[in-house]
Amino acid sequence: MPQYSYKGLDAATGAQKKGKVEAESVKAARQKLRQRDGIMVSEISEEAVASQAKTKSRFTGSRVSPQDVAIMTRQFATLQTASVPLDESLRALTQQVDNPVLKNALSSVKDQISEGKSLAEAMGAFPGVFDRLYVNMVRAGESSGNMAQVLERLSDFIEYQVKIRGQIVTAMTYPAVMILASSSIVVFLFVSVVPKLQKVFVSLKVQLPWYTELLIKISEFLQNYWWLVGAFSVFAWFAMKYWVSTESGRRSFDEMALKMPVFGPIVLRLNVSRFTRTLSTLLNSGVPIIQALEITRNVIPNSVLAKVLDEAKVAVQEGKTLSSTIEKSGEFPPLVVHMIMTGEKTGKLEEMLGHVATAYDAEVERKVSAMISLIEPAMVILMSGGAGGILAALMIPMLSVMNRLR
Repeated sequence: MPQYSYKGLDAATGAQKKGKVEAESVKAARQKLRQRDGIMVSEISEEAVASQAKTKSRFTGSRVSPQDVAIMTRQFATLQTASVPLDESLRALTQQVDNPVLKNALSSVKDQISEGKSLAEAMGAFPGVFDRLYVNMVRAGESSGNMAQVLERLSDFIEYQVKIRGQIVTAMTYPAVMILASSSIVVFLFVSVVPKLQKVFVSLKVQLPWYTELLIKISEFLQNYWWLVGAFSVFAWFAMKYWVSTESGRRSFDEMALKMPVFGPIVLRLNVSRFTRTLSTLLNSGVPIIQALEITRNVIPNSVLAKVLDEAKVAVQEGKTLSSTIEKSGEFPPLVVHMIMTGEKTGKLEEMLGHVATAYDAEVERKVSAMISLIEPAMVILMSGGAGGILAALMIPMLSVMNRLR
């Protein structure tokens, strides 16, 4: 429960009083002090620790993981399904949650609701914890009276996002580890093995083939100018980040991402799945389609596809269909266009979008599995070929020396 520091006057004696009191809200703290202790409060403020945690949660979501929000939302949905009053639900959630930022955010939301604010308005004060999609779906749930159902959809959606993110991280972990291992082996050969053999070649005055001389020159460069390699890598990283942060750079990068072999189809399907599932969830929750398209556009990471949704929002405002704009862009697969068109004609757009999302989820899993099955042997061949090529370039001159000595 939040703790408040206060200053005031004793109603009976007029003496100045100050101290701390625990209460659910500022209003409750004032009432508690007046009724229990007879203190007329002149100043009251929440303790700095809690306030600091709340302030941090307004500006960053790094301390609240999507998994924490998903678990809390699932519990919230269960309480609302059981018809537990909103303030009691929030009190129970505050006690159940372990994450300190999320705990303080929920405590503040409960206090604001006690002061007359809506749940969506109170949650909107914490964008680092409850994003725009979350707040708008809660607002739609309050308007429609289907809060429990909306919270169920929200928890399903967040859990799906966590699952997909986990699959991508798992898929990329293996090649990242293999690249790191192969790079370490190559660097070790260049800075440790090659210099030693170079001394042998020089002492024996061996005539070296061009590829061995090339390896030696690379080895000398790494030994003498390793700092230049590091500086260039850091510069390239920051230059890439700056380029991607610009509007033209981001669009070029996203266009390349969609056209890349192997990775391109996965990127497209991930974005299509997020688009259809987000829009379906919002529309099912009662969010108007214009607002739903605007929110969905903000959760699509690829700027090329996000621009199509910007155009689609304008077209729908002008009375055109969503499917016609998406078809005209040529960026989305024909199946997506066909399913949206069918949904618009039959009045079951939310259902059709859900079917598309489910189909593309399965496609993403299949393609990620196929990519992993291709990457594993490719990385083994690349590592073996690279290390083997270096060793061969070094051993061939050694064999010629041994033959000459015989």
